Amino acid sequence: MRPAFSRDTKEYLSRLPVKARHCRLAELHALIAGIGDLGVDETGQLYLLLQSENLAAVRRADYLLGALSGRRTCCSVIRGREGKAPFYAVSLESQTALQQLLKAMGFLYHRGVLKEKTVPAPQTMLQRECCRRAFLRGAFLAGGYVSDPGSSYHFEIVCVSEARAEELRTLLDGFGIRGRLTVRKGRVLVYIKEWEAISDVLSLMGAMSSRLEWENARIYRSLQGQVNRQVNCETANLAKTTQAAEEQIEAIRKIGEKAGLASLPPHLKEIALLRFEHPEASLTELGAMLDPPVGRSGINHRLRKLKEIAEGL
Repeated sequence: MRPAFSRDTKEYLSRLPVKARHCRLAELHALIAGIGDLGVDETGQLYLLLQSENLAAVRRADYLLGALSGRRTCCSVIRGREGKAPFYAVSLESQTALQQLLKAMGFLYHRGVLKEKTVPAPQTMLQRECCRRAFLRGAFLAGGYVSDPGSSYHFEIVCVSEARAEELRTLLDGFGIRGRLTVRKGRVLVYIKEWEAISDVLSLMGAMSSRLEWENARIYRSLQGQVNRQVNCETANLAKTTQAAEEQIEAIRKIGEKAGLASLPPHLKEIALLRFEHPEASLTELGAMLDPPVGRSGINHRLRKLKEIAEGL
């Protein structure tokens, strides 16, 4: 399977059109909670900066900021340290537009007091199913990861606080998807390990091409497993047949050395010579060489009789 499945899924989602204002607000809210720097500067002015190494997330934030505010945004690239990837950033400089947006998303109280982004979103924002889907998409773009479909089954979203993680788990639960919480390197995240649940999440976010590839990989792995099991079974049977043929030939050789094949009854001598000449033949193939032909069970009985005679010598 191709690599960078998670990156390409985000790239696809970052270009997904969203027309409803309420969905745009929900998605931007989740992006700000994940990669946003929100506060008040020394002059008392509000500022909002969204930055990430993931260009798709910043591109999405730029699209949503512009579409919701109707104002131009300020984009920049921040050079990373030596050997590190650069950071991409986007901000909205218009104070009027920024205040209106932050109020609409529940980040700014009516008295102009900022709410911590660690606090869950207002319930009114997530009443609609389409908004919950958009919120999930924004959270994934900001801090999500999904494994390549050909390797393992893992989906996760890093959250800025435990309260935010509980919010996301509750949202998933509303869609019938069980998310689990854990802490890794001091960061709280929600993760999913079940193949079907991950497939459903991809669909909820709108990543239909990624879901199709995910399901195709599942089918491929299933078929590959069946083929491997069949090959292993046939290999085991072949090894068993080969070992049996070697034991039969050894018995025939022992009879020839100890008593001579001429001492055998005609029907046993006939099958002994055939087996010696055709060590790779199956019992059915040996039976077809006789005149008249003999069935598989008949051949098996004669060869077993030869082994008994050899053991008695």
